[in-house]
Amino acid sequence: MGWFPLNVEEGEVSWRFDIVGLLAVVGGSTIEKHAQAITASHFGSFPRLMPAPETMLDTDRPSRLPAVKDVTVVSVKSGNQFNELNYFTNVIHDIESLPAFHFQSFRISHRPLPEKEVKKQKEEQTKEWEKAMEKARKAHNKAVKETKNDVERKALGEYKDPPMPPLKAIIPLYPDCVLNFVTLASICITIALAIWSGVQHDAVALLGLGTMALSTSMACMSAQWRPRLTTRTAAGQVVAGDVVIRTRSGAFVSVKCSEEVARELYAGTETCEYVYNGRYHQVLLATSTVLLMAAIIFLSNCGWKIQIAVGLAYIILNLAYWAMALLTDPHEAWNMEHRYEVDLLEKKDNENYTQVLWDVIRTTWGDSLGQKDGSGTRDKELEWMAEGGEGECS
Repeated sequence: MGWFPLNVEEGEVSWRFDIVGLLAVVGGSTIEKHAQAITASHFGSFPRLMPAPETMLDTDRPSRLPAVKDVTVVSVKSGNQFNELNYFTNVIHDIESLPAFHFQSFRISHRPLPEKEVKKQKEEQTKEWEKAMEKARKAHNKAVKETKNDVERKALGEYKDPPMPPLKAIIPLYPDCVLNFVTLASICITIALAIWSGVQHDAVALLGLGTMALSTSMACMSAQWRPRLTTRTAAGQVVAGDVVIRTRSGAFVSVKCSEEVARELYAGTETCEYVYNGRYHQVLLATSTVLLMAAIIFLSNCGWKIQIAVGLAYIILNLAYWAMALLTDPHEAWNMEHRYEVDLLEKKDNENYTQVLWDVIRTTWGDSLGQKDGSGTRDKELEWMAEGGEGECS
């Protein structure tokens, strides 16, 4: 007998691959890092092998994306102040990577959308409005029917249609992002394994691959979502929405933008609009869990050659997702350029807080920034503006 048993014929193999079921559920940390992008991708619901699909089986889904804490966001004109930075805003600024006393200045505006996409959004807007009207009409008719006297019926008033909802602000993924390539690779690997199982006449392996692929698909569908930003609905004239961001380490970011852009990125709250809710979500969770358990049983009892192939496939996929988590940031998958035009006006390193504060004052023309965020006072700002002109503080 050699050092390593290399004969993989049925009945003569010495290797044991019962652990292949465990390989299927290893790698949850790397999947969790990219979970939001995976479940927002159009390829997310495709049946395929994916490490640790149980990571997606969450009964308590978050209502919004994780925000960056220990950051002060101040509206230069209105004086509104917030103590966190929205997820998609951080995709633009990557605020956590800024060194101390660093300064950046941006101009952000809306990018005109293609007519085809505007038409599609308007169709979705009309459908939502029709559903809202039908729901409101039924609720009003039910309330009128249940009223006991004319006084209560009169207080209800006549039925009025709800206002039309605004067009949704959508942030898609890049079609050519690394995540999509890894997902397509996993789909190809799954198809190749299924073909190999058919060649080997291994029905148990086909059942195992099928149930595991469907379990992954349903797990991703149960968490499938679309990002939605808060849009401004009023049409009245308002001041500019320029904002300044200050980090705990003393870095500043100055942004020139309209109130509409500021409402979407800085002042509003990002929400997760899930595709499946209520009973549909619960059914998907339950079905995916049952299929996952069945798949592990099937894969542990299929032929040895298929177990070797499936084990290698999971090792390759784990390495691919691990490399993606190590070499790329989840922020890089989101296509912010689809909706916004972002221009970097200035980028500068400073030696101390006074210098970076002067850069902020210079770019915001002495508006009452310091008084609101605690970084200085308006009187001192105006003094520096008068003394320094366009130069730096000494």
